[in-house]
Parts: sequence; structure tokens; C-alpha cells
Amino acid sequence: MLETIAEALKAQFQNQLVAGGLVLALVGVVVASLRKLPLLLWDYAKRALVVTAVIDSRNDLFNAYITWLNELPYGRDSRLFTVIQDNRESGEEDAGEGLPRLLYSPAPGFHLFWYGARPMWIQRDIAMNLQVIETVRVSALFGSRRLLEQMLEDVIRRAYARLADHTMLYTIDRYGESWNLAGARPRRQIGSVVLEGDQRERLLEDVKEFFLRRQWYADLGIPWRRGYLLYGPPGTGKTSIAYALAGELHLKLCALSLTNSKLNDQTIADLLQKTPPRSLILIEDIDAFFVARDKQDTRIEVSFSGLLNALDGVAAQEGRIVFLTTNHLDRLDRALIRPGRIDLVIELGNATREQLCTIFLRFFPESAPLADDLAEQYPDRSLSPARIQQALLEADNVEQAAAALRKAFEAAKPQ
Repeated sequence: MLETIAEALKAQFQNQLVAGGLVLALVGVVVASLRKLPLLLWDYAKRALVVTAVIDSRNDLFNAYITWLNELPYGRDSRLFTVIQDNRESGEEDAGEGLPRLLYSPAPGFHLFWYGARPMWIQRDIAMNLQVIETVRVSALFGSRRLLEQMLEDVIRRAYARLADHTMLYTIDRYGESWNLAGARPRRQIGSVVLEGDQRERLLEDVKEFFLRRQWYADLGIPWRRGYLLYGPPGTGKTSIAYALAGELHLKLCALSLTNSKLNDQTIADLLQKTPPRSLILIEDIDAFFVARDKQDTRIEVSFSGLLNALDGVAAQEGRIVFLTTNHLDRLDRALIRPGRIDLVIELGNATREQLCTIFLRFFPESAPLADDLAEQYPDRSLSPARIQQALLEADNVEQAAAALRKAFEAAKPQ
């Protein structure tokens, strides 16, 4: 059979028409390759002479780089710039009689600047498709890859130095697909949260121990995850203690709402697999998810089984802690809070007399006798810590504060 095929091919090559066609095709391939040769040589020359790094807005490094660029002399003096209004919290006073601060940055386009003693340039572009993605291409002439690596490492170092005393807050993006750094809040000390008895210390030590026992979990073959449930009336410190723990232990805080219409079983699983290292995931008012599910709210696409798989399924991420909060423990499905999914359940109730004294003395540390007198008059556990704090914040002096609390005591008494 092979001999037959060989003979057929030989006969075709002896045909002048076929042979000529093959020669012309070969010449065409060679000519096409030669036409591309200058472009290939130019691309090779650019790679040899120019080093380029590409950063896009889906990465938190992008915002850090833009902030760094804005601080350069060129960034401050660029004649082609974009302006945005800064609505984020700032430690600085607002400029100009309460007007919001404006941020100026080199606009999309080509920009040439000097970094050290070396010419560099950026090409900043915006692409709009299913989502808006901004890209920056950073290039240096006669530079090495290590040059750009050192520059970007300096960018990250400066960004984290600015956030050293802050808790980084992550939320999901508008498409429900990834975590975005939404801002940074000044770190809250754990001692600023007043809980009953040793609840605060118990929580702090439990979280500390979790992060120290990675090898212990591995030796026992137990997934390195831990879940917490805080329940109680509104204003009892559920969210505050989560923020304070994140601040005290230098954890990133990832806030997640299960009623977000952009979430489904796949996206929530992906999100909980991709949380930043050393994160505290805060899911507030989880009872709202069950209420929406019972009402068959069509906007909620996360199923109960999808939630459970995301929290502790085979593919669930390890090395992270989850805090759930609720005002209504009775609305939660028992399968969600069983041991193994939720490892520690803590009830945060209304303020005790001891808590009342502690909060009052934080505002008026020289008024211990008055604090004791107020504690004796206080109907125990009748007010939330938030309600007590509100009365103290609204008072101009200790007498007004005492009067406001006594009025709140009377209102809280059963009629």
C-alpha cells in the first residue's frame, strides 16, 4: 500500500502544473515570512532594549502604583491629567470650607517621566467590555527586569507603610467575582470594645491560638478553618468586636453580604477560596439570607447547600476565620451552626451594670462615684451598649450625661 502511495506522489510531482504550483506556494511562504521579518526583528530589538511591566485594575497593585505615580514630580505636574473627587475617609481636614478633596492623576494616554536617572514611560488605557478594566504598561529604556521589580516592590512597601496602623477592608466587586480593597480604617484596639465578663479575652485568645496551630490541624488531618457565631440584640457589639479583632491581630477584613444579587453558588465558592491571606470574613445579619430564602426572593441566587459547600466543602480555603452575626438565632438553620462549621457561639446581650460603669468611666474617668450611683439605679440588661454610648456622646458634660442615662433608664422600665 505504501508503495502505491509513493508511486502516486511521484507521478504528481512529475506533472509540471502540480510541481509549479508547489514551487509558487513555497515562494509565497518565504516571501510572507520575509515581510514579517522586520517586524519580528523590531519586536526582538524592543525586548532587548526596553523592559515592560503590565498592571491592570483587577489587581490591588494597580491603585498602589497610581498613588505612587501621583506622588512623583511628573505625577503632580502632568499637563494631561484626570481629576476625581475623593470620598474616602481621611485623617486630613477637608480643604476649603468643607469642600471634598480632589485627586489629580496622569490621564489615560502616553506619559514620559524620569525615575532616578533613567527615562521611563507609561501607556495608560481603559478597555470597556463586560467590565471596565484600566491597564498601565510601565517601560524603561536600557533597563533590566530587576529594575522594574525593585520599583514595584518599593510601590508595595510604601502602600503598606501608609496602612501600617489601619485595617484593610475588602468587599466584592460590582460583578461579584473578586475581592477589592475598598478602603482602610484606623486599627481599632480590642480594649475599646466593652463586652460582658471575659468574652472579649476569650475570643481574642481563641483566634490567636487558631493561627498558631496550623501544624496541629495538619497532624490531625483537620481542615485549618474556624467559624464563630455572635448573636444578640442590635447594638451589643457584634460587628465592633469583629473589627477590633481584625485590628488587634493585623488581619484583613472581608465583608460579605449573602443577599447580594450578584452572588450565586459558584461565585461565593470562588470568593471564599480567594480571600487574601490572614483574613477575617465577616458575614453580618445572616438571618436575612434565611428570611429572603423563605420568601423565595428571586434576587437571591445563593442556595443553602451552596453556602455550606463554600464554607467548609472540599475546595474551601484553609487558614481563614469566618464570623457570622445575627440578631435572631432562632431563624438560622441548625445545619449551618452545627459543630464543625461553627466552633464557638457567643451571645452578646444588653449591657450589665459592670459594662455601664466601664463605658461611663471611659467618657468621664474622674467620676467613679457617680458611675457607681448610676449602676445602682440601672435596670440590669435593659439598654444596649450602643444606646448607652449614644447618650454619653450627646452630652456636653458629666451632669448632662447622668441625666440622659437616668431618662433612658426610665424609658427602658417595663410599663
